[in-house]
Amino acid sequence: MFGYKINNKIYLIFFRIGIFLLVSAPLISAVFLLISLIHSCVLNWRQFFKDQWNYLFIIASFLMFFIALFQSLELNDLSLSIFEITNEEVKEKFINWNSFSSLIGLSNWLPLFLCFWGFQSYLSSYDDRKIAAQLFVAGSVPVLVSGFGQYWFNWYGPFETLNGLIIWFQYEKGGGITSIFSNQNYAGCWLNIVLPFALAIFCESTKNLVKKGTALMFVISIAVASYLTTSRNAWGGIILTIPLVFGPAYFYWITPILVLLSLIIFLKIMNYVPENIDSFLNSLLPSKFNIFSQFSPTIYTDKSYNRDTIFLFALKMIAKKPLIGMGAATFPIYYYMQNDIYMAHAHNLFIDFAFSYGIVVAIFIFTNILLIGYSSIKNVYFSQIQNKLPNILFERAWCTSFIVLLFSQMFDVQYFDLRISISFWTLLAGMKCIASDSPKEENVLKGK
Repeated sequence: MFGYKINNKIYLIFFRIGIFLLVSAPLISAVFLLISLIHSCVLNWRQFFKDQWNYLFIIASFLMFFIALFQSLELNDLSLSIFEITNEEVKEKFINWNSFSSLIGLSNWLPLFLCFWGFQSYLSSYDDRKIAAQLFVAGSVPVLVSGFGQYWFNWYGPFETLNGLIIWFQYEKGGGITSIFSNQNYAGCWLNIVLPFALAIFCESTKNLVKKGTALMFVISIAVASYLTTSRNAWGGIILTIPLVFGPAYFYWITPILVLLSLIIFLKIMNYVPENIDSFLNSLLPSKFNIFSQFSPTIYTDKSYNRDTIFLFALKMIAKKPLIGMGAATFPIYYYMQNDIYMAHAHNLFIDFAFSYGIVVAIFIFTNILLIGYSSIKNVYFSQIQNKLPNILFERAWCTSFIVLLFSQMFDVQYFDLRISISFWTLLAGMKCIASDSPKEENVLKGK
């Protein structure tokens, strides 16, 4: 367990306010989280270099800085090629890019490595993580209200207040609800983060019917909103959430279902499903709720939009500069120059990171993340002592939220939304605390 308690509870309160406001008022939230982060780092700075889990992040940080510095000197020629783009709409997207964007891009990573360290102080106990989970859910009310308003009442914005300090995008209804996000995949990603927590609150043993009913309302609302985003990642997140929250006992019946769905989706994407079977699958659900049609190869007639094309392009570019990468924020430029299509990122966080800063740094970062995840998952799902804990549901929910979020980043990259990136490192901080938790059996049996 992270052994350094917060003496002044006001900073813990600041942290919790930051979590509550994160999705609806990210800039205000960032102020509260920053204050709590600084306090935690100052209080525990002596232990920073003693924690082995920080070593790979520290090494990676230095490598990233020098790589970005070198890229800033090397990428001058690329900035000139932007002026050769004839499509004015696309050109507008690149207009703010320059050779120093690699250094600027470090802000997506280096400060958040500190969040991983500093937030552990506020997530060190079961109760701390439970309260944070509840705040994630409670803070998501604006997401649900605006999303349903967008779908049923055609609300659209953007809505701004406090002189632009709070902006809710809420686009006009299109392919799927975006709620207060700029993209339906971002909205779906956030809903995936909070669904496991809402499910844990509902399943928690309580005789309070009001609390039970409210939790059930949240579960249903989040699940419905996730579906209405039309984000395939969000749909997959719902399927993964149920067995992961309830535990290993549910793995046996859900695994065949997941395998079958995955096989069907893969065959549909590859256009290997016979026409009669395809018609049967499409007839199972009304057209408005037909998830199978969303995986049809006819959705994107241009193969440049396909994940395999994007991944292959990115991997070929990484092979050219495997040690230092091509530069942060350069992927859309290179992709447009080859395919004449704007693509914001590589649709896989690991590949996108390797593209930006090189494969060595990417391996350092993601190896550390996976090891922390593995340690906490082993502690929660496969420890007999942990399974005796009365609030194991919230531990599973925390692991589930992180797993689903990480899984989502393998097929899309919502990470660069500030709210999602902060959530990512907050969840990882909680996972580190779970991994470090080793309650003694005698205390568990006594209910401590």
